[in-house]
Amino acid sequence: MARISQKTIEEIKSAADILDVVGEYVALQPSGKNYKGLCPFHNEKTPSFFVSKERGSFHCFGCGEKGDSINFIQKFKNISYVEALEFLAEKYHIEIERVGSTEIGVSHDRYFRINQEAMEFYQLHLTNLEKGKNALEYLKQRGLDVHTIRYFEIGYAPADGDALYQHLKTKYEEIDLLTIGLINKNQSGGYYDLFRDRIVFPIKDESGHVVGFSSRLYEDKENEPKYVNSPFTEIFTKGEIMYNLDRAQSFIRRDKRVVLYEGFMDVIASVKSGVKAAICSMGTQLTQNQARLIKRYTDKVLLCYDGDNAGFEAMAKAIKLLMAEAIEVEIILLPEGMDPDDFVRKKGQKAFSDYLAQKSIDVYDFLYEYMKKDIDLTKPRQIEAFKLKVFDFLIQKNSATISDLFMRRIGQDIKIDFETIRSDFQSYQLTKAITRSLQERKTSQTGYKFTTAYEKAELILLNYYLENVDFRNKIKDELSIFTEDRLNFEIQVNIDELEKNTDQAALRNRVISVFSDDKQQEVTKRLTLDHDEFTEIELEQCIQTLKCRKIDRDINRIKSEIEALDPDDQSMKIKLKNDEVQLRKALQAAKEKVYRWTKIK
Repeated sequence: MARISQKTIEEIKSAADILDVVGEYVALQPSGKNYKGLCPFHNEKTPSFFVSKERGSFHCFGCGEKGDSINFIQKFKNISYVEALEFLAEKYHIEIERVGSTEIGVSHDRYFRINQEAMEFYQLHLTNLEKGKNALEYLKQRGLDVHTIRYFEIGYAPADGDALYQHLKTKYEEIDLLTIGLINKNQSGGYYDLFRDRIVFPIKDESGHVVGFSSRLYEDKENEPKYVNSPFTEIFTKGEIMYNLDRAQSFIRRDKRVVLYEGFMDVIASVKSGVKAAICSMGTQLTQNQARLIKRYTDKVLLCYDGDNAGFEAMAKAIKLLMAEAIEVEIILLPEGMDPDDFVRKKGQKAFSDYLAQKSIDVYDFLYEYMKKDIDLTKPRQIEAFKLKVFDFLIQKNSATISDLFMRRIGQDIKIDFETIRSDFQSYQLTKAITRSLQERKTSQTGYKFTTAYEKAELILLNYYLENVDFRNKIKDELSIFTEDRLNFEIQVNIDELEKNTDQAALRNRVISVFSDDKQQEVTKRLTLDHDEFTEIELEQCIQTLKCRKIDRDINRIKSEIEALDPDDQSMKIKLKNDEVQLRKALQAAKEKVYRWTKIK
């Protein structure tokens, strides 16, 4: 990655007036030669945070934080020194000069500029041109005034097939527009816009760079998805970005927590209601990377998802990911069938902010009630299933206090004394411990350990392939996802011959025999490890996991081909870049399927 030149750093330091920079985030009052205010880095009632215009520095005498404008932005936004420089360079319209290898840094700067210009194009069409009139009216009917629309920089992509492309093509190359997913190439060799006749929400990273877009229909259209998002690109991975985090940062620090929602309109409704520490995962399940991103800003999350079964399930999965990062979680349960946007529109902004302030419940109360949901406590079989579900959770949590609390609640609900429930739990713990010990011993005896998720997925699919013909038929169409030199059955196994053999032991021996002598020992270990349960969910998850690896390798191959091209061969470069864009879309789809099929136990 290229370094920012010292000349540019000095230019940024000179332009970034300390009062101007700090004053955007802290209310400052004159105090002699200096200015003072409440420190944004710790809680205080009496100002101990001072800013010196003469020295170009800040100093808090309460917590000890000090530095210049760059240090302030770095600390306040929880970003790196380089990211703080880039933020201030953009704010003061300073062109960044980089030294050393420049390809990655410069290209990303160019992509950010293109997306910024696309956002401004969409904004213009929504609020100032006739073409966006119907979309604007729709947003107003949803309760968004012009101030809110401008605050969130919402736009409209005109219905013309290539309006954005025609606007940008005189300034930027098609290859860049393809790379960041603003346009696609049609069969005749022309180009068309990805977003057409849709409301467009810009997606920004933590530093405020526009990295992608999400578009929404504003009227029903047959056979069209409600939402269309930017594809996975060099600067945009949906599972690693939180919507509105760039604006919410200061409010998260102030409130010492963040409110996590499911969708854009929920965040917008929250901000309108005065709850501005609001972010969302853009309509998809929360990912581990997003949970880690949240952890950088706060240790407390108020989780507010839709008040329906899908919302409850999404909350249960999000809780597991957040708690894995040692984040404290509280839950807001909205009235059944309502999402935050519905609540605000039907009951008002103040009612919503009051609800958030007064109606949070403990995460363990929610988890217990979630596990009990739809259980008929008059039927012994369902009681036993409920008990085992709770016991599994308690074993993972490994907290004696939480275990006692949950077991007492079970006893109250099913009218069984606490000692009986605890005895059942202890027996269950012992059974689980014995099973785990046996599994570890078997793995130890084989001497084989998994090194990657892909290696494990290959082993699991290999066992599925040999288990029965139904699994085998499904895997046949996906043979190219296996590592070619070891597990590609199309090359190494005579499938027709395998189909005739119904003896599982003989079938496994036949598979082992087709490998070379030096590999047979390893393959034998792989095929004799016990597989407890065969399920369609695990099968799909493994297939998609290996698809991710194959697509990623194809992307790297195309990148190598592009690097080896003659610089003047622009037509081939554009073709390869278009292939790369399509592969990135496929990779994003495969990753989303992996998330969807991952079981959180």
